[in-house]
Amino acid sequence: MNVRTWTIAMALAGAVGLVSLGCDFVFSYKSITAPVGTWGEVGIRVYKTHANCTLPSPYAYDITTAGVQILDETPWNEVQPNVIEKWVILSLAEVGDGLLKISKTCTKEGYEEGILPIRVTAPTADGAWFQAWSGTYPFESPVGYTLASVVGDASLNGDVLSVGGVSLALPTVPQMLAGRTVSVRLFYVMRDGKPFPLLIVGEGLFWRYDALLSADE
Repeated sequence: MNVRTWTIAMALAGAVGLVSLGCDFVFSYKSITAPVGTWGEVGIRVYKTHANCTLPSPYAYDITTAGVQILDETPWNEVQPNVIEKWVILSLAEVGDGLLKISKTCTKEGYEEGILPIRVTAPTADGAWFQAWSGTYPFESPVGYTLASVVGDASLNGDVLSVGGVSLALPTVPQMLAGRTVSVRLFYVMRDGKPFPLLIVGEGLFWRYDALLSADE
């Protein structure tokens, strides 16, 4: 998932399921299957197949996910006439069937979407999930902060997570934590006197917040 290439995508330009009357949505992968905790770049291209687009903005597309997180993304870039492109960094966050979806609703063609199927598999022994679960933060420690972690049953009240005596607000809530008692390891730092989450690891779960800390700097 780490090589920026359109080799596969170009072969998919006419694939059933990605082509629509108003726009063709193409991804740089036909599908993705990888262990939880994997991350890398995925490209999205939109081929506008009619003139006089009626969207309020030429980039007014909705991008949603299931089972994965978007850690970062580039702006839309027009790479040739009527073709726009962006790249997203995806993190495979929850074991199971997930997706990356782009959609739009316009007055000419109505609702259209393209879906990249993503299968998130169990962690591998040499991957980031096992490293984190064993107590070692799998990424570079944030500069200027003291990294800490706790292990325990996750208790969720709204968006407030409590683990091992530490309570903090989650910017986004993993679906796997909703309404369940799950044993997790939480990596966090103290920011402005309050704990800020970096990573939650549990059975079938690898949920990241480190990009949000960097974005707020």
